[in-house]
Amino acid sequence: MDTMEALLTRRSIRKYRPEPVSIEDLKEILAAGATAPSAVNMQHWYFVAVQDPAALEEVKAIMGGVVEKFQPVLEERFSRHPEQIGITNRFLSTLGGAPVCLLVFMLKPDRDGAMQSVSAAIENVLLAAWAKGIGSCWLSAPQRMGFGPAFQRRFAPDKGEFVAAVTLGYPDQQPKMPPRRDGRYLIV
Repeated sequence: MDTMEALLTRRSIRKYRPEPVSIEDLKEILAAGATAPSAVNMQHWYFVAVQDPAALEEVKAIMGGVVEKFQPVLEERFSRHPEQIGITNRFLSTLGGAPVCLLVFMLKPDRDGAMQSVSAAIENVLLAAWAKGIGSCWLSAPQRMGFGPAFQRRFAPDKGEFVAAVTLGYPDQQPKMPPRRDGRYLIV
């Protein structure tokens, strides 16, 4: 798959088939994340790839708290589409059956472009996974709802601030591209 195809066809996957992601593929995906550009070459990211079933259950337990706290946000966001609330809650609490949940941390404090650097690494992960036929979904709700410290304490106590979670696995759905909004760029 060439770069433009990966960029134009990757979608957020929220339902996965149960087969595991191979260690070789996982290592290549993480290596691709680590090749991202970073401000002043600080390489601010740290990844924890959770694939052990017991550890995934711990992730899901933390996500249960996220679901509860995220409810008012979903009710406001999906006021005209209330069915999406249940769909989103099921995904957050089960990770869609993903066999891997990547936890992403920012090693250095958010200065010198650290957040942008970590975000670039996450995007590399998403695209590298998709190039291998592995779906993904970038989850910001755990950090947004204040559950970063719980992930830090359990999975990476000395690796900086929790930024996001990313589910990884073989897709069991083929979502269509959501409509793109006009007027999102200007060429001068």
